[in-house]
Amino acid sequence: MKRIWPLAVLGILAYVVFALATLPATVLVSRLAPAISAAGVEGTVWRGSAQLLQAGNISLGSARWNLHVLPLFIARVKADVEMKRSDGFAQTTVTLTSGRIRLEQVTASLPLSALPPAAAPGGWSGTINLKLASLTLEKGWPTQAEGTLETLDLTGPARRPANLGSYTASFDGEQTEGEVVGMLSDLGGPLEIVGAVRLKPDRSYVIEGVVATRPDAPKSISDTLQYLGPADEQGRRPFSIAGTM
Repeated sequence: MKRIWPLAVLGILAYVVFALATLPATVLVSRLAPAISAAGVEGTVWRGSAQLLQAGNISLGSARWNLHVLPLFIARVKADVEMKRSDGFAQTTVTLTSGRIRLEQVTASLPLSALPPAAAPGGWSGTINLKLASLTLEKGWPTQAEGTLETLDLTGPARRPANLGSYTASFDGEQTEGEVVGMLSDLGGPLEIVGAVRLKPDRSYVIEGVVATRPDAPKSISDTLQYLGPADEQGRRPFSIAGTM
């Protein structure tokens, strides 16, 4: 009997390991937030895929993931995630802890239409490119960011659409008085912009700086800037956009 017990325990452990290793991916999908649904799920909890992920009314596209084992021993969930759509993609390594999501090596290119309506209201269109070394979210709000965010061919609003050019915001990974701050500039187009993006802990944001038109800017854009007030000697006008999400 003394010789049998070690073999029995080893057999039970082997069975448990095998059962965990072959857990179907549907087990993981069933634990997602109620607003997230998936179709065409294949593979295991550790390495799987879904042909379609849906978050509310937004289609996230197909997804693949590779779950890391060792972080589970310190109560962390870490996985390499890749998502693809017909009009874009996103890939990152995501780590989940209590109330916090940390994304590392984020690379993404998505249309503005892929964002929640609150993030791109009024019929604006364009492409969002992300290249971030790290991004930390707490309760869905950025509390740390390092890298760049580009908005290309920004066009809108829906009633009188005009191409406003392309812009970039660069984040250094630090907080300034509790705020995530990115330096804003243009990448060409009808407008010259220098400013900053501020993301505050109360889930509000401020985009502010100075703007001027280039010589080849459409008259409709030049006329619109008149509402910002008189320009300085360099033709620049201060602007500020604020809101809450």
